[in-house]
Amino acid sequence: MREEVIKENLLQTRTARSSEVLYGEMQKRLSLLNSEQIELIADDYEGDVRQLVWMSICKQYPFVGDFVLEIVAPAIASGRQSIDYDDYGYFFNAKAEWHQELEKVSEKTRSNARGAVFQMMRQCGLLTESNDLVPQMISAALQNCSSESDLALIPGAIRL
Repeated sequence: MREEVIKENLLQTRTARSSEVLYGEMQKRLSLLNSEQIELIADDYEGDVRQLVWMSICKQYPFVGDFVLEIVAPAIASGRQSIDYDDYGYFFNAKAEWHQELEKVSEKTRSNARGAVFQMMRQCGLLTESNDLVPQMISAALQNCSSESDLALIPGAIRL
C-alpha cells in the first residue's frame, strides 16, 4: 500500500519524499488506535476524527500528552478560558528539571516545538487562533471505543 500511495501521490504532496514522511507519520499514529477507533475515522465525523488524531498525537509523543494532562486539563478544570506560551514554558522548564537532555535543547528548537504543539492543537480544534480553549464534545461512539486514559487526552471534554 505504501508504494501505491507514494507512486500515485495519493497524499497530494509536492515531492515523493514529502509523501514518504507524511505516510510514515500517519502510519505511526494510526497504529496507536484500536480497530473501532480507525472505523470511526473512516465514518468521517469531523469531531471524532479531530479528537482521534489528537489522541494519536498524544500517544505518539508522550511529551505532548503530558502537556495536556499536566497543564491544559488543570487549566480548564480551574476555569481558565485560554492557555499561552508561558504555560508551555513553565511545563518545559519543569520537565527539564527531571530530564537533563531538555536542558541541551536550543531556544530555537524549543520555540519551534512550542509552535508545533499549539498549531496541532488548533488544527485538532482544541484551541482558537487567539489560544482560547475550545470545549470538546465527545460522541457516544468515541466514548464506547476509547479507554479512560485515551479520553483523558481530550482536555475539558464534555461527554454526550
